[in-house]
Amino acid sequence: MKLTRNNLNEVLFENQDARLLIEDVVSHTQAGIYYYHDVEITLQAALKIWNRANEAEQNEAPYHASFLDFKGESRPRAAWCPAL
Repeated sequence: MKLTRNNLNEVLFENQDARLLIEDVVSHTQAGIYYYHDVEITLQAALKIWNRANEAEQNEAPYHASFLDFKGESRPRAAWCPAL
């Protein structure tokens, strides 16, 4: 799914900082960001995308990212288990 301001509520974020970075990218750059179901976007991945998207914007170059490109920095959503 391509991320837009309108569908960010369908995305899993590690924390609010990660959400704000991705929201800034989709709101203020021409970058195309693609998300895959049940992947949590980490702060580290969001920061890399934010930096790359802003650099591309300054250079007037296209930028597209997929969270498959950040496998080690985006993690599958963990199943809930009660604490022992």
